[in-house]
This record gives sequence, C-alpha cells and structure tokens, in this order.
Amino acid sequence: MTRTSSLIGMLVMSLGLFATAEYQLVWQDEFNGNKLDTSKWQYENHCKPQNNELQCYTPRDSNVYVKDGFLYVEAKQESNYQNSNKKYTSGRINTKHSAAWKYGKFEVRAKLPKGDYLWPALWMLPRDYVYGGWAASGEIDIMEARGQKTNQVSNALHYGAEWPNNAHSGSGAMDFNKDFTADFHLFSAIWTKDQIQFLVDDKVVSTQSLTRNFWSGKGKNPYNSIRQPFDQPFFFLINVAVGGNFFGAQSNSLTTDLAKKWASPKLVVDYVRVYQDGGSPVVNPVPVPTTPKPSATKASSNPTSAKTSAAATSAKTSAVPATSAKTSATPATSSSNNVCSGKCNGESCCADQKMGAVCYNVNNYVCANDFNGKKSLCGKGLGACNAVCYNAASYQCVNGALKSK
Repeated sequence: MTRTSSLIGMLVMSLGLFATAEYQLVWQDEFNGNKLDTSKWQYENHCKPQNNELQCYTPRDSNVYVKDGFLYVEAKQESNYQNSNKKYTSGRINTKHSAAWKYGKFEVRAKLPKGDYLWPALWMLPRDYVYGGWAASGEIDIMEARGQKTNQVSNALHYGAEWPNNAHSGSGAMDFNKDFTADFHLFSAIWTKDQIQFLVDDKVVSTQSLTRNFWSGKGKNPYNSIRQPFDQPFFFLINVAVGGNFFGAQSNSLTTDLAKKWASPKLVVDYVRVYQDGGSPVVNPVPVPTTPKPSATKASSNPTSAKTSAAATSAKTSAVPATSAKTSATPATSSSNNVCSGKCNGESCCADQKMGAVCYNVNNYVCANDFNGKKSLCGKGLGACNAVCYNAASYQCVNGALKSK
C-alpha cells in the first residue's frame, strides 16, 4: 500500500497494447448470493501492527459479509476488541491459497468508504516470495484511497529489497471529478511482461515500465534481471485499514469522536474479474441471482454497466450467439415443465435444466437453447451445450460435447 508520485504516460502505446490482446476471462467472483465463497477467498484474522494501522482484522460477519450480490468490508468502532487494546475492527480477505496469476487484466468494481482515516485497498501480493520478504518480492496496489479525500485514488508498486531497504513508485494521489464513495467505479490493472497499466473506469491513468532493474540501491540486491520481482504469480487482497502510515504524519490522528462521524465505513465490491491473454476461459459463468440487486445502487455514472456478463466482455470477443437473438428477449415461460410459471412477476425467466426457474436481466443474460432442446442461462452473447455456456468464437458444441475450434 503506497505513497509517492511517479511516471504517467505512454498512453497511446498502452491503449494499443490492450486493444490487440486476446483476453479471456479465467477467474471471477460476482458475489452472488449471501455468503462469501471460501473456496475463492480466505479471511485474515489478526491484530498485527502493520503500517501503524489501528484495527484488528476479523472473520466476523459484521466486518466481512456478502448481501444481495455485493461484498461488504466494513470498519467498526470497538471498545477493546478481545482484550487487544484495539478500538477498531475491519476485514481483509485474500486468494493466496486458492488463486494467483502472472500477467493479465484485473478488474474490481467497487464503491469506496467515506470517513476520516479509512484506508480501502484493492491490491496484490506475491504467492511465493521467491526474492525475499516484503517488499523484495513485490506488491501491486491497484487502488488505494483515503476516506476523507473522496475524489482521490492512487496506485503503486513496491519492490527494491527487504524492509527497511525497500522502495516504491506510483501515481500519487490523483484528483478526479467524481466522488468514489457515492457510486461504483471500475479499478483495473493490465499487467504484461513489460509494463503495468493502472486504469480508472477503463481509462489508463498511470503506467509503470517493468523493463528496468527494481533494486532500491540499499541493502542486499535480490534481483539478477530486469522485470524482477514482477515476473511471478500474485494473489488478490481486499481490505479496509484504519489509520496507519498511508496518512503520513496523521497516521495516529483518528479519535473515537471522529470515528463516530464516519459517513459510510463500508467498501462495497460488485465483482472481481481476472482475464489473461490466451488463458483458459471460464465457459460457465456464475448465473444471475434470482433476487435482482437494488437498482438505486447502480447509477449510470459508471461507464461499465452493472453485472455485464464477464465471459461476454473479454477483449476482442464478438462471438455470434449459438441461439437466436429473439431467445434472449423471450421469457422461457412455455417450457414443458412450466417451472417458470409465476416465478418472476412477469419478468424474464429461464427454465434452466440444472437450476430450475431463474429470473434474469435480458440486457446481461440469455436463456439459451441447449443442444437437446432444453434451456440454460448464459451470459449474453454465449451459447449453451449440455448445460455449459460457451463462446462460439472459440468453442463448438458437437453432439452435446464442448470442443475447442
């Protein structure tokens, strides 16, 4: 998590690089349902004095929870959490033991917390620490923010040598003409062999070249080549810290009176998606929940439409659906088993052969005709093959079996 300013540029070349990449969705969490998927995320549970932060991280439902298809990470004021002398708790989750990636496009759509000395972060750490302890093996900060600076976010890389001989570089606090705590925004990083681009709402705001030596010049040099340590798999972390070094001289300035005035101490995450160039695609994306998300939280200021099917949005994918376009607009109420009758209050319903009656948004999903005459709910633009959704640009359904083209 980070602090200073550095390189911004190479915008034209950066945009061209992304436009030519064949990115495929390889991992996602849409946070559908009402429970954190612990096959993807692990809770952190500790009161370690990292960065002079003031909180304990807990696995409690009051600090980390999933509700109505959103992930919430919430800071709380406490009197003395478990005799730790800590006055605040919060949440931090990671994918260290379930998923890590080397290179790709990483997206998080989120609404940030609002309140003095709240420190939300969407970031990545190395899975294996092959170059030594922090920060010799690197850190990628996709987004960090200060809760009292609602129109600012930043990004950074950490590297150089083990603490205290480490170094970092990044965008510094960037001002935008938008309140990141009032609505959802898309925070992304595109990481290739030679550079990492950082994006806000699909616009490149900072670029860091990786074709350089990252030794800080202090302590033992852990590297013998350019690009190190950013040539290893990294995993995701999502958290809200309270206080800490990110606030500089004000790292311990939070008081309980200030905390009582927090307007919204919640980091709300809509989805996390990972794409890779030439990666193995997710061919059966998470279906839309049967209970629609509250429309009031999905204001149109974000250029990325809410819950657009992730598999259908991978770069340069323009597959022709395997089903007629009319299918997506017609509720599947005429199914022979009639499972959809009266289920969706007149809205579209798919008599999915695996899940039964599923209500869906025709802007984002299609009730696809499966090869055997049944139905399967898929992302818009996808076809169905024996209850598996697929992209017709890369796959074909042959006698009920999905095969690569």
